[in-house]
Amino acid sequence: MRSGRMAGVRRPLLAGEGAGIRRLRARHDRNADRLVGRQILARELLDHFFENGFDGTTMSAIAAQLGGSKRTLWSYFASTEELFVAVIEDTTASVRGGMDFSGLGDTPLEQLTNLARSVIERMVSPLAVQMYRLVSWLSDRHPELVRTFFERGPSRTRGKIGDYLRDNFADILWADNFMTAGDDLVGLATAHFHFQSLWGIAAPPTPKQKDARARLAAMLFLRAYGRDPDVLVPREVLAETEAMLAAA
Repeated sequence: MRSGRMAGVRRPLLAGEGAGIRRLRARHDRNADRLVGRQILARELLDHFFENGFDGTTMSAIAAQLGGSKRTLWSYFASTEELFVAVIEDTTASVRGGMDFSGLGDTPLEQLTNLARSVIERMVSPLAVQMYRLVSWLSDRHPELVRTFFERGPSRTRGKIGDYLRDNFADILWADNFMTAGDDLVGLATAHFHFQSLWGIAAPPTPKQKDARARLAAMLFLRAYGRDPDVLVPREVLAETEAMLAAA
C-alpha cells in the first residue's frame, strides 16, 4: 500500500466530523504523511476489534466511534479487512519490537535466558493474548486473515529469532536450520504460560516463574542443540534449575 505525500496540503474538515477524526486529521496534517495517519487510526481502533470481533465491526460503526464520516475513514482504508490488516501489522510489530536481541550476558546461557525471558514477557502480555484470541475465532470464516496474521506476525518473529541464533551462536550449535531451532527455544520458553494465558485457566505467571522458565528453556535448548552440552549446561546445574522452577 503506497503512502502518498501531502506536504503543505490541508483539506477542509468534512461536515459532521467529530473529535476523533479531527485529532486524526490534525496529526495527519502535521506529519504530511498518509502512512502515519493509517498507523494512528489502526492503534486507536484496536480496542474496537477486541470488543466487537472482526465480524462485529463495520466501517459505519468505526466512523461512529470516531465521531465522523465513513468518507474520511475510507480515505485511509478501503475496507474493514484492510483496516484489520493494518491493526495486525501494528500490533505484531509492537509485540516483536519488545523482544530483547541485545545479547546481554557473558555466556551463551545468560544471553539465551535473556532472550527467552523477553519472549515470555511479550507472549503473555495482554496485547498479545487478546490478539491471539481475536484471530483464533477467524480460522473458519476468514482463513485469509489468519494467514495474514501468521505471515506478518509469528512468521516474521520466527525469522528474526532464527537470524539472531545464526549470527551469534552458529559456532556452538549443531543445527543448520536456525528458524526451527528458534521455534524450539520459543516453545520451551512460552508454551505452558501462553496457553494458560490464552485460555484464562491460571493466574498470570509471576516474575520469579518467568525467570525460572526462561533459564530452564535456555538450558534445555543448549543441551539439545549445543555441540558440547555438558560444558554449556552441566547436568547438576540443570537439575537445580528444574527444582527452582518447581518451587516457583
